[in-house]
Amino acid sequence: MKMQSKLTRNLALASLVGSLAFASNGALAAGTSDTHATTAKPATHTMALSAVSDPKDTLTKAKVEDAAGNSVGSVDDVTFNKAGKPTSLKVDVGGFLGVGDKDVAMKASAFKFDPDRKVLITTMTKDQIKKLPKIKS
Repeated sequence: MKMQSKLTRNLALASLVGSLAFASNGALAAGTSDTHATTAKPATHTMALSAVSDPKDTLTKAKVEDAAGNSVGSVDDVTFNKAGKPTSLKVDVGGFLGVGDKDVAMKASAFKFDPDRKVLITTMTKDQIKKLPKIKS
C-alpha cells in the first residue's frame, strides 16, 4: 500500500511538472510531434476603418496586405466624409524603391485595420489592385 501511494504521488508530480513545462513554452518535448500542428497565422483582431481613433495619423503611411499576408503597398492619403470617417484611400502599389509604382483609389470599406500590427488588410490580391486605374497625384 505504501509503495502504491508513493508511486501515485510520483506520477502526479511528474504530470504536474510536465504540464507546467508545456504551458510555459507552448511546445512539445524534444523528440515528440504534434500531428495537429499548423503553420497558419494566428487570428488577429481587426476593425473597420470607421472605428479607428485618429484615422488620419493612424492610416496614412500604413502598410497594406492582402488576406494571405502578402505586402500590397502603402497608404499615401486618406479622404474623409463630413463626419470625419474615412471614405477612400490612395494606395501606392507595385514598383520597387519608387520605380514602376502607381497610386490607386480604393474604398475604405475594402479594408480592415489590424491595430496590433498597424496594418491594413484587404481581400483583394496585389494583382487585382495593380489592375485598378492609376489616379493622378
